[in-house]
Amino acid sequence: MLGVPRNGVVLQPHDPAWIDEYNCAKDRFLETFHDDIVAIEHVGSTAINGIAAKPMLDIAIVFKSMTEQIFQAMKEKGYTYYKEVAAGKHLFVLRGENDISLQHIHCYELSNITLFNEQIQFRNFLQTHAEYAKEYEMLKLKLSEMYYDDRKKYTAGKQDFFDKIKDIIFHESVT
Repeated sequence: MLGVPRNGVVLQPHDPAWIDEYNCAKDRFLETFHDDIVAIEHVGSTAINGIAAKPMLDIAIVFKSMTEQIFQAMKEKGYTYYKEVAAGKHLFVLRGENDISLQHIHCYELSNITLFNEQIQFRNFLQTHAEYAKEYEMLKLKLSEMYYDDRKKYTAGKQDFFDKIKDIIFHESVT
């Protein structure tokens, strides 16, 4: 995986090799944390077939609990801890040479998996609704031109789309 410069936004056409890279990373996590992992999923745009994405893996992991041993093992594997970025969501980042982001690992405790479930529902919805996946890709391309050097603004620019899909998913599950 090529990775993305820190705070930068670079999009590439979908690459089927991304699933292979995810599977290798998944195997390494399961080997390291086998008894602690409840669920592990490929999330983010690299998990959605056919749309452009930042060439960097996003992986969501649910742990039985976030222990000091998990934090230490992640650090030993080269991941930097970026704090609890949302209630119950811990972020670890693996960087390569020249501060290139290669992986974002979103970690959750089993006792607080609402955000994990939302990530999975969003991914699953876009995988099965090509028209929304294409709309998402067009938004990402537009935002990447506007905010190529500001990932926070790029991410914030996608929030209305996330909310729209969340509303659609909620209404589909209610009806």
